[in-house]
Amino acid sequence: MTNANERSSSARAKLEAVPARRPALRPLGVLASLFRIPLYRSATALVITTGANAGLGLVFWTLAARLYSVEDVGRGAATVAALQLVSMLGCAGLTPALIRFIPPSRLSTRRLVEVTYLAGVSLALLCGAGVVIASYLFIEPLSVPGLVFLAGVAVFAVFTLQDGALIGLRREAWVPVENAAFGAVKIALLIAFSAGGAWGIFVSWSLTTVLIIIPVNLVLFLKFIPAHTQRGRETEREFTLSEMGRFSGANHLSALLMGLPDFLMPVIVLQIAGARENAFFFAAWSLVWPLRLVAVNIANAFTAHAADDESRAGELSIKAGLLVLAIFIPLVAFLVLASHPLLRTLFGREYASNGDIVMRLLAPGLLAYAVVSLGVAMARVRRQLYRLLVLSAIYAAVSLPVSIALVSTYGLGGAGAAWLISQIGLAAITAVIWSRGLFDRPADLTLVEEITPLTSSDDASPSP
Repeated sequence: MTNANERSSSARAKLEAVPARRPALRPLGVLASLFRIPLYRSATALVITTGANAGLGLVFWTLAARLYSVEDVGRGAATVAALQLVSMLGCAGLTPALIRFIPPSRLSTRRLVEVTYLAGVSLALLCGAGVVIASYLFIEPLSVPGLVFLAGVAVFAVFTLQDGALIGLRREAWVPVENAAFGAVKIALLIAFSAGGAWGIFVSWSLTTVLIIIPVNLVLFLKFIPAHTQRGRETEREFTLSEMGRFSGANHLSALLMGLPDFLMPVIVLQIAGARENAFFFAAWSLVWPLRLVAVNIANAFTAHAADDESRAGELSIKAGLLVLAIFIPLVAFLVLASHPLLRTLFGREYASNGDIVMRLLAPGLLAYAVVSLGVAMARVRRQLYRLLVLSAIYAAVSLPVSIALVSTYGLGGAGAAWLISQIGLAAITAVIWSRGLFDRPADLTLVEEITPLTSSDDASPSP
């Protein structure tokens, strides 16, 4: 009897000890359960891609500076920049189209990807031919012959578009893998071709692209697309190529309008404030501006998941918004508080003294940029092309004159203030437009249940 009582007391003690341990482990359990939600899992994979590209890109150019002469690095970097520019011009509207139209497609998926690849390569080659002609007539010559450059343009266009195809097929986990492989192989070939001068930089970039797109697209066409086609849930209807063409054209124009003011910002500072001030501005700009890709990738993940089931767009947008707040609020706080030590460590004391105020102004603009990115993604999901173009036109029309006026009046600080004001203004307009249609359908807000490990839901099931 005594042994039985002792065993019973021991069992009660163990049961009482379990809840005592749960509060300490609960945050880890909640965090782990978040990654059971496909939207968050997809966004995490794409955010990791941003970090991997930034880190490996830094290693690539650091090694290039040590292995190649300054002149070779300058010419090689200019040729690679031209390659990226023409790829962006050719594919800017097509990548969002793949992300938007692949999820609901079934039988037409293969044709959709093939036609998009053909259109992207053709547009990029057209832009590339313009760069080649210009290099022979009135700008610095490229580091490689024109035909080699155009071959690099064609393969890099496919490389750019395949990420959109993978995201649309809900294979986001492959995106950081293939981008990490691209960065690692590119570094290895950079070292191998170091005796070749400026052409070695471009060839290492282009040859790596070929080595990556072949296996990725074999898997994409032979495995991922057939698996997507055989998915059980039927789509309401297949979208036509003409609809996709209109969507791509509107997105292309929107991307150019929204990208133009940001790409011109360093040029505006250079022309108005001078080279010295632009160096201080660009140090802060180079740390803050690339982080906008985190917001872009969250928006891309939202687009793919919401496009697969438009009835859940409102629900998913709230989840995406919560993820944006969870990432960008601490990120912005860190950049604002640590701006001076970051600039001093990376660029030196003079850059920290002069660029500190710029970075403090630029950083909060990231949160506003994330709001705009989600608004653009919602417009893409609902194919509201008019709203998309209105947002882009407003940004281009307001941001450029505001930037010129504030830089002219306040110099370096005016540049940071101009970007912040433009982003906040556009975010306010986006929030008004976005919220008008957000609650048209009652959202099934199962976020609390989904992040509870003991509860399952449709969204918590593994993505196909």
